[in-house]
Amino acid sequence: MKTRVPGDTKARDPARKQRLRFSRRALLVGAGQAGLFGLLAWRLRELQILDSSQYRLLADENRLSRQLTAPRRGAIYDRFGTPVAESRESLRVTVVPAFAKGLGRTLDALSRIVPIPAADRDRVLRTARRQSSYRPVVVVEGLSWRQFALLNVLAPQLPGVATDVGSFRIYNSPEPTAHVVGYVGMAGKGEVDEDPVMRVPGFRLGKTGVEKGFDRWLRGYAGNVTSEVDAHGRIVRELGSTPSVPGRDLVLTIDHELQAIAYNRIASERRGSLVALDCTTGDVLVMVSVPSFNPNEVAFKPDAKQWAALTGSPDEPLNNRAVMGQYPPGSTFKVVNALAALTAGVVTPEEHIVCRGSYFFGNHLFHCWKSHGAIALHDAIKSSCDVYFYETAHRMGIDKLAVTGRALGLGKAYDRELPGAKAGVMPDTAWKRATLGQPWYPGETISCAIGQGYVLATPLHLALVAGRVASGRAIVPRFVRPGAGAVADQPQPLPMDPVHLQLVRDGMAAVVNEKGGTATRVALKLPGMLMAGKTGTAQAFGHGVAHHFTGFEAKPHSLFIAFAPVDAPRYSVACVVEHGGWGAQTAAPIVRDVMTELLLRDPAARPAFVASNDVDAGSALADAGGGQ
Repeated sequence: MKTRVPGDTKARDPARKQRLRFSRRALLVGAGQAGLFGLLAWRLRELQILDSSQYRLLADENRLSRQLTAPRRGAIYDRFGTPVAESRESLRVTVVPAFAKGLGRTLDALSRIVPIPAADRDRVLRTARRQSSYRPVVVVEGLSWRQFALLNVLAPQLPGVATDVGSFRIYNSPEPTAHVVGYVGMAGKGEVDEDPVMRVPGFRLGKTGVEKGFDRWLRGYAGNVTSEVDAHGRIVRELGSTPSVPGRDLVLTIDHELQAIAYNRIASERRGSLVALDCTTGDVLVMVSVPSFNPNEVAFKPDAKQWAALTGSPDEPLNNRAVMGQYPPGSTFKVVNALAALTAGVVTPEEHIVCRGSYFFGNHLFHCWKSHGAIALHDAIKSSCDVYFYETAHRMGIDKLAVTGRALGLGKAYDRELPGAKAGVMPDTAWKRATLGQPWYPGETISCAIGQGYVLATPLHLALVAGRVASGRAIVPRFVRPGAGAVADQPQPLPMDPVHLQLVRDGMAAVVNEKGGTATRVALKLPGMLMAGKTGTAQAFGHGVAHHFTGFEAKPHSLFIAFAPVDAPRYSVACVVEHGGWGAQTAAPIVRDVMTELLLRDPAARPAFVASNDVDAGSALADAGGGQ
C-alpha cells in the first residue's frame, strides 16, 4: 500500500479539480446574473426613460378622470323677446361601466332608489357596449331633489355611479311653434364623432326646424373637468377645469302671439297650413301646420308608444306642411300666368278672349267652371276664368311661363334656415327632359296654366308669390332676424314692368272687393283697409294617375293667397287646407281672419327684440357652410 506524501501532486489533483469546477460554475452563474441584471437595467431604462411619457400617460389615465361638460344651449326668442325655447337644469344620475362592479347589478341597485324603465335600462346596456367603458352613460334624468340627495349619500356604496346637473329643453307655446322651432334629440350613430360635445352624456342636438338649421350656433362648445379618482372611480379631488362656452341666442321673425291665433284658427281643420310674410323684408311672421305635436314630449323623455303614434299617424303631425307639403296651386297660379302673359306680350289688358265654358285642344276638352263669354285680363282674374288662362299659356308656351314662375319664387327650396324645405316644381321643357327623359307636349301646358299638371308649390311658395307681386321686389323668406348691428340686404326689384304688376294687383283686389269676385264674402271689415287675394281649388290627383278616393280624400284642396293693404301692401298670407273643398269656402275665411289680426297688431311696425348675445343669421349660416 502506497502512502501519499504531503505535497504530492497526485494527492492534490482531486481538490484542485473540485476548486476549478466550482470556479467555472461561479463564473457561469455570475455571467448569467450579470446578463439578467443587464437586461433588467436595459428594460428599466426603456420604461423609465425612453417610454416614460407613454406610461406616465397610461398611469394618469388610471388616476385621472377627464369629463366634458355640456354648454348651455342658446335660447330662441320670438321677434318681441318672448322665449319660445330655453334650457333648464335637470338633475340626473350617470354610470361609468368600467368602474361599476357589474353594470346589470349596479342598475338593479339603482332601481331600488330611482325607477328605471325597461327602455332606459336597455338603452344604457346598449350604449355601454357601443362606446368606451370609461365614458359615462346617463341612466335617468329629471330626478327629484329627494332622489338626487339620496343618491349622493349612497354614492360610496355604488361604484361607478355619480350624480350631476344637466339641462333639458323646454318649449313654450309648443304646438303652435313646433314646426318652425323644431326640437332636439339624442345624437345618432353618424353624429357622435362630429363634435367632441356630442360625447357629453345626455347631450342633445337640433333635429328639425330652426333648432337644426342653427344647431352649431345654439349648441356652444364643451368644457372639461379633470379629477383624481381612486380605484373605484370615486373622485378624490378636482385638479382643474375649463368652462364651457354657452350657445348663442336666436331671435325669430315669428310673432308667437299671432302664431297662436293662426294655429287656433286653422286647428279645426284635419290637415292644413298657413304662412304670413312681411312683404317688404321677407320676414316670416306666422308659419303654422296642422296637425301639430308637443316637442316637450319628444325632446326630453320620449315615450316609445307616443313616438310610434306620431310617426305612424296617417295625418303625419311631424310633417311641416308649410314648407314640406307640395300641392298643385290650382287657380292661385293664375296670378303667375297673368303676369307671364303680360311680360311675354302675348296678350294686352284690353284684349277679350271668349269663354264658352270649355277649351278644345288636340283631342281633349278642358273645362271651365262656368261660361264667362268675352272676358279681359281684369275680369279673368276676378272671376277666375280657366279658358282665358288656357289660351294665354298656349300662346306663350311653358318655358316663358316658367321664367315668370321662378322670378316669383317658385321651384326653389328655401332651406337655408329651415332644413327640409321642399323646392316644389316649376316645370319647363328642360325639366321634363332631365327628370322624366321625355319631351314636353303642348297639352301639358294647358294643365299647368291653371296650376295643375306638374306644377307643385308649398304654402311658403304661395305666400312668397303674393308678397313679390304685392311689393314688386324679390323678397326672400327668413325665419331669424339679423343680429345686432347687422344690415339686412335690401330686396331687388323684380325684372318685370311695374305697370304689369299693378294690373295683376288690381285683378287680385277685384277678387275680394268687386261684384263678381270669387271671394267677396271674405272682404275685410276694417275701416279704410282692403285686401287683395286669389282663390284656388286644386284636384289632389297625381299627374297622369287615376285615383279612386272616397270621402275626405276625394275632396279637392282649398287654397287662398292674399296681401293687404291694397294701397300700400305690407303683409301677404297663403293658406292650404288639404281636401277642404272650394278655396273661397274654407281657406279664404281663415286668411281673412289672420290678415285682420296682422293689420290690427301690425307687428312689422313695432320695434323688434335684440338678444344680448344674438347671432347674425347670414354670418352664422355662411360659417356653418349653409347656402341658399
